[in-house]
Amino acid sequence: MTNFLTKNEKKFFKKVKKALLYWYSEAKRNLPWRQEISFYRVWVSEIILQQTQVKQGCPYFERFIEKFPDFQSLADASEKEVLNLWQGLGYYSRAINMHKAARQILTEFNGIPPQTYSEIKKLKGVGDYTAAAISSIVYNEPYAVVDGNVYRVLSRFFADTTPITTTAGKKHFTLLANSLLDKNHPGDFNQAMMDLGAGICTRSRPRCEACPLQRSCVAFSEQRQTDYPGKKPKKTIPVRETQMLL
Repeated sequence: MTNFLTKNEKKFFKKVKKALLYWYSEAKRNLPWRQEISFYRVWVSEIILQQTQVKQGCPYFERFIEKFPDFQSLADASEKEVLNLWQGLGYYSRAINMHKAARQILTEFNGIPPQTYSEIKKLKGVGDYTAAAISSIVYNEPYAVVDGNVYRVLSRFFADTTPITTTAGKKHFTLLANSLLDKNHPGDFNQAMMDLGAGICTRSRPRCEACPLQRSCVAFSEQRQTDYPGKKPKKTIPVRETQMLL
C-alpha cells in the first residue's frame, strides 16, 4: 500500500502517526512490563495476555517474574511449579510452551534470546503476533502487531467493512497495519495502537472525544462507529420442499 500512496496521502499518514505517538507518550498505560523493557518481560506479558485482560494479567505477571525472574530460573523449574503459578489463567498449554521455550533458549540459543522476528518465531508457542510484539518493542524491528484492538481501530479509521473473522480479512488488516506502521518507532506505535483500542476505541462505547485520530476517522465522521468491524454475513438457511405419500 505504501508504494501506491500519493504525496498528499503520505503527508496525511505522517501526521496521523505523529498524533498517535504523541498521544501515547502522554497517555500510555503504566504497565509493569513497560517499566523495564527486556525480551523476557515482554515475552512473559504477551503470553499471559493472549487470553487474559490486562487488569487480570498484571498480578500474574508480577508473581511470575518474582518467582522466575529470567530464562534460567524458569528452565530450571519443574513443570508442576510452573503450572501451579499459572493456576487460574487457564489455557495451560501456554505455560507448558513457555517452560519448553525457556529451555530451548538455553540449549539452542546458548542462553541468548533470538533477536529477529524470524528467529523468535522458532520458539515453542510463539506465533506471528507474539513475535511481532517482541521484535518491535525490544529490537525495534518494523513488524506490526495485529490483535482485536488493532483490527477495530483500523476498521473504524478507514470505515473498512472487511470481516475480521475470516483468514482473508486477517491477512487484509495485517497488510494494512504493516503499511501504516511507523518504521522509526515500531514498538511505541504498536503499543499505541493496542492502548488506543483497549481504552479509547472500545467495542461498544468508544470514547471518541478523547481519541487522537478523531478528525481523520471515517467512522466517526459518519457517526457509524459501532458498525465496525465488519462481520461475516450469516449463511442463508436453504428452504426445501418435499412431498410424501403415505
